[in-house]
Amino acid sequence: MRRIEVGSRYTYLPEGCKLCRRGSKLVLFVTGICNNSCFYCPVSREKIGKDVVFANERPVKGLEDLMEELEMMDAEGIAITGGEPLLKLERVREYLKMVKKLDLHVHLYTSLPAGGKLRKLEGLDEIRFHPPELKNPEKYEESIRIAKKLGMDAGFEIPAIRYEERIVEIANRNDAFLNVNQLEVSESNWEKIVGKYRVVDYYVDDDETERIVKKYEKAEKFHYCSARFKDVAQFRRRLIRMAMNHPEFYKITRDGTLVCMRIEGDEEKLKTAEKILSEAGEEFVRFEECIETTPELDEEIREALKSEGLRLMIVERYPTYNRLVLELMEI
Repeated sequence: MRRIEVGSRYTYLPEGCKLCRRGSKLVLFVTGICNNSCFYCPVSREKIGKDVVFANERPVKGLEDLMEELEMMDAEGIAITGGEPLLKLERVREYLKMVKKLDLHVHLYTSLPAGGKLRKLEGLDEIRFHPPELKNPEKYEESIRIAKKLGMDAGFEIPAIRYEERIVEIANRNDAFLNVNQLEVSESNWEKIVGKYRVVDYYVDDDETERIVKKYEKAEKFHYCSARFKDVAQFRRRLIRMAMNHPEFYKITRDGTLVCMRIEGDEEKLKTAEKILSEAGEEFVRFEECIETTPELDEEIREALKSEGLRLMIVERYPTYNRLVLELMEI
């Protein structure tokens, strides 16, 4: 058993997990539609039950949006998820066709015993089956066998809600992997989780999780991923990759967040700000509602901007498409 950060450990690590660990895996959410209603589903309210597509935090309206996100994070692989991705099989096939031209590793999550559909997923490298609420895992055994015959790595990925011995037996019998995840809490599953488990912060208590996970270690190809590992390691590493692809005037923190000066005002005032910054030779990025530039902007330029009625703030934010602000200080 190899141990990694904050409680995670493994005897076997699928390629998709290796990429995720490095922060180099893009999450392609292909639909929020699903034929199940698992009580622990963490999909956000803006996505659950809706036929929407996202590449990480970026809404995808066309293939160009996916390409921009791939380039922004220097992605080495893609995880196709949902909802239930295989309810949108042709959409998945379209993305697979494009992505494989880029020689990226692709793995897919599904709650369906895909069977013959697997032959239509040309270019898929890895598949992870999820029996809803861990019921009837035997329905997936034939699909695991088909996937492996097609050259895919295959196995189960499940949350640590309870121990289900049949999953371990099927995995071992078919040389399949078993990924177990600590149960995470979100705004969409909070009410259903807190009534069943002891919750600490945004995940189910470590001690309760460990009691379940220890039993799953009977699987020969085993991997346990803690909720904190996803936050402390995986997410942080993805942020750093994305931050490094931003203009040099941004200051990058150890956590992969960006520090910059944010300039706000109406459209005419922002045009004035662009002119002042350009004439001063300062690099900046213009967004619809603001401008971002170096946090070390010269005091004289700051005063010139303020005199035009513009609002100046030092901001720390994520380097993601939605530019989520973590801290803001007006100056």
